[in-house]
Amino acid sequence: MAHKKPGDNPHLWYNPATVRAVANALTVDLGIVDPAHRSDYQKAGAAFGTTLEPLDAKIADMRKKYAGSPVTASEPVFGYMAELLGLKVHNEKFALAIMNNAEPSASDVAAFENDLKGHKVKVMLYNAQASEPAVQRLVQIAKDEKIPVVGVSETEPADTSYQQWMTRQLDALEKALAGAAS
Repeated sequence: MAHKKPGDNPHLWYNPATVRAVANALTVDLGIVDPAHRSDYQKAGAAFGTTLEPLDAKIADMRKKYAGSPVTASEPVFGYMAELLGLKVHNEKFALAIMNNAEPSASDVAAFENDLKGHKVKVMLYNAQASEPAVQRLVQIAKDEKIPVVGVSETEPADTSYQQWMTRQLDALEKALAGAAS
């Protein structure tokens, strides 16, 4: 369904097409297991798909405005969404090391710092649910350099729908990118 292999970025929900595919598969599977309610599952699945349309439109709009914008990320949490937006993500080796609980190399840390201090990126994305000292240090450097910092999360906040969660993060990123452009 997602066509991923072990070692790929596990944050699949950052691609609405994957979420839609899972919902469609669930709709079909529930209809097979409970054929008496198949039409109910189909209606609910179609309704869910419709609720993703504004998110798809926001992604398309942001891609038109910000594709090619250089950003950096402490982890690849937002990676699939960044790809959909057409962002140019720097420091992927650093991000993969942090995600895999490994120590980034000195050269990867230096490259990240140089991107921030040299203003080679417009925004820094970081996993707001993690607090590695190395990442917190980079967040502080970004703030000191007046580079907007946007926190993203690995899990959906309580009392929030998927659509609300993604839209709020996209809104924060859009505000940061718009501010960085001015």
